[in-house]
Parts: sequence; C-alpha cells; structure tokens
Amino acid sequence: MVTFDETDLGIEAPKRTNVCAIVALFCALTGLFVPALVFGAIGYVETGGREYETGSGIAVAALILGAIELTAVVVTAAIVLVSLH
Repeated sequence: MVTFDETDLGIEAPKRTNVCAIVALFCALTGLFVPALVFGAIGYVETGGREYETGSGIAVAALILGAIELTAVVVTAAIVLVSLH
C-alpha cells in the first residue's frame, strides 16, 4: 500500500503571523507599553519554537518600542518629581 501526504507534492501550508506579536505591536504603537512588553515577550517566545509561525521581528519591534515608551515615562516622571521640590 502506498501512503500519500502533502510533503510528497512539495506543498507547504502558508506560515501565519503570531497573534501575540501583532497585538504587541498594536499596543506599542498606541502607547500601551505594559501590554506591549507582555505580549511582545510571549510572541517572541512562541515564534521561536514554531516552524509554521512568523512574527519574531514584529515581537522584537514591539518590545523595543515598549521599552522606549517605558523609559520615556520613567524619565518624565522623574523630571516632574524633581521639579516639584
């Protein structure tokens, strides 16, 4: 008996983009840095172990943007607190 599967034809399922990475980028672009950092980390870890998913670059971009936003908030808060005294 001959077995048949999709790999015999050279057909692969299309790779899909990780949803957590997309959500992380959306959050980072809208200024929600905490969810951007959380979803970015989750998306990066998930795409590392899955051959059928892409989006690690999107997750890294969201992590970088989230870190920049967090730094800006902390620096701004420090400046405001110092200027009040």
